[in-house]
Amino acid sequence: MRLLQKLKIQTKDGQVKPFKLNKAQLHYQQHRTGRDIILKARQMGFTTFEQLRKLEKALLRKNHTTATVAHKRDKTQDIFRMAQYAWNALDDNFKAAYTVKFDSVRELAFQNTNSRYFVDIELRSGTVQDLHVSEVAFRKDLQKLFSSTLETVPKDGDITLETTANGLNEFHELWLEAVEGKNEFTPHFYNWLWDAGYTQDTPVSDEWIGHYREVADKYALIRDIDTRFNLTPEQFYWYYLKAVRLKEEVKQEYPTTPEEAFLTSSRTVFDLIDIANLQAAEVISKEKGVLIFEQPIVNNKYIIGADTSEGVGRDYSTIEVVNVTDTGLAVNVASFRDNKIRPDQLAQQMAWLGRKYNNAFLIPEKNNSGLTTTIKLQNMNYPNMYQKTTVDKKTNKTQNEYGWRTMASNRDLMIDDFIEAFEEGTIEIRSPYAINEMKTFVRKDNGVREHDDGFHDDSLFALFLAVQGRKYYRSRQPTIQNAAVIGI
Repeated sequence: MRLLQKLKIQTKDGQVKPFKLNKAQLHYQQHRTGRDIILKARQMGFTTFEQLRKLEKALLRKNHTTATVAHKRDKTQDIFRMAQYAWNALDDNFKAAYTVKFDSVRELAFQNTNSRYFVDIELRSGTVQDLHVSEVAFRKDLQKLFSSTLETVPKDGDITLETTANGLNEFHELWLEAVEGKNEFTPHFYNWLWDAGYTQDTPVSDEWIGHYREVADKYALIRDIDTRFNLTPEQFYWYYLKAVRLKEEVKQEYPTTPEEAFLTSSRTVFDLIDIANLQAAEVISKEKGVLIFEQPIVNNKYIIGADTSEGVGRDYSTIEVVNVTDTGLAVNVASFRDNKIRPDQLAQQMAWLGRKYNNAFLIPEKNNSGLTTTIKLQNMNYPNMYQKTTVDKKTNKTQNEYGWRTMASNRDLMIDDFIEAFEEGTIEIRSPYAINEMKTFVRKDNGVREHDDGFHDDSLFALFLAVQGRKYYRSRQPTIQNAAVIGI
């Protein structure tokens, strides 16, 4: 029997019992890699588990330092008491074999093994073989944490980052990178359904079910959570009570999906469950920085939407290519994103990509720096580009305006058309950039739909434009000189 299972804890209801792994802890124990991120619902017991696991290591291994870093000073002693209680509750004969060299308010050191366990708010020196960072999403100095505390852990040491979510902050980016396999950490998500204790006996009347739907609609919760996740009536009623009490914050405190966990103060435009089911396509090649998911097919029709930035390292210039099939399905076949490319260079990129994809129909946004991109495409005599024709009522003369100008009068239309295509399944989204931006595309308090603070929606707008291009595309291949007259 492992020492871990001999250690005692105080349970939520105040009882003293030998520690026993719950379902979530057991799953994590079996799947941890040594570089792990745990995103969780409240009170899943991971902080307790980490303290006892570290105490066990300090007792059984020689020259081993284990530590937990708390996000606030006043939490350090609370966390330390978990391990201190377990140590004090051990049999006196067992403890007699160890000489406690130093026992402070936040440290236990054992002379026999020359190992120690401690809790602090940061580490700046020394070596820690096993590190746990508690509530990492609530730290405001995440980059500093990485450059100081995490650097104390050697290559073969263990790092566990554990937390509930705290909005769309730096930790959210860290989590997404882990999910996409772009950093060293393995992501583990444990929602409230992992805790068998999260149930409540249901009342005789089922009027509460209708009330839950109202609460869900008001606070952007998962309206049909009971059927989507096969909840028992007792689980559903427990969640209903939490939703009524916590309202919007129930998503953060007791999330059902990882995406939901991060979104508390904003209203997501797209259904989080539907987004969770999207998967970026395999990149079969990368050409001139463009992710290619599918090479062009002879005689197929393609549309390219582009959103332009100034190329100074802030917003991104983006291109999304879609294949318009005979069935009406638009398939995302290529994607490009760069925040350093100049508007004139983006035109060259679009023209090259357009010609690659059978002289694709281009629909560049011409607002601001996009005007440079559009004019450059005209000067290059690209043969197939969106235009809007207007008629001067006084002179009756027509004027062609190339490129798409996003205005208050058509912005919502662009978004609504894309939402309709997405919900009806007439567009297949493969771009990892666009999929991630859909997760953080929200309705602000003023009603505007755009990226949440600190995020982007540039690739998404390139797809919005591609969907508009599908509406106005003509079967024949016009030249710039005889392009079809398009009015909106």
